[in-house]
Amino acid sequence: MAVTHSTAARNAATDAVTALIGTSGRLVFRLSGTVGSPGTAVATLLLSATAFAAASTGTATANAITSDTNAAGNASPVATATLQTSGGTVVIHCAVAASGSDINMTNGLTVAAGDTVSCSSLTYTALSA
Repeated sequence: MAVTHSTAARNAATDAVTALIGTSGRLVFRLSGTVGSPGTAVATLLLSATAFAAASTGTATANAITSDTNAAGNASPVATATLQTSGGTVVIHCAVAASGSDINMTNGLTVAAGDTVSCSSLTYTALSA
């Protein structure tokens, strides 16, 4: 039998994780890396003062995300992203691809220096039903 959680438990877990990002967190696109060693950043997008709305059915939706209008860029493709505090502590590390990934980039995976990188929507779900 698979472990399942009530909606209240899923919401609490999701809210606990997104609360760790705190105010003024960041979504950082990277070339590679892990939670402990996040890798080279190519674009940093600022999250609003309240990064995520309260969870509903186990999922929290990010509030306003400010585009990086002058990305550092790199010739290598983006492969990962982190959600982190304003002080740089990584809270969430995930994969990035053109499709079928944790985060999907629609205009190609290579970010050049000076490019604008934006995020139209972002959700986080801590636990599945």
